[in-house]
Amino acid sequence: MPAMQIRVKLMGMLKSKAPPGERLELPDGASIADALAKLGIDASSVQAFTINGALVRDRGRTLADGDELTVLPPVGGG
Repeated sequence: MPAMQIRVKLMGMLKSKAPPGERLELPDGASIADALAKLGIDASSVQAFTINGALVRDRGRTLADGDELTVLPPVGGG
């Protein structure tokens, strides 16, 4: 099955789940949700994402080879 590589930047409390070298291999046509699942991150615990610097809220958004996915956890307040 053809595969692609994306760069993953995890922020805040998610940093511990970052893949080696911040690189993640996924099957072609994989979505943000697929990437989160492979990283072991519960999609409901994520506030927002950027792909190549552009804010994205749709977890179903398809990723492309070479994309940079940044995952932003919810910001706590109080």
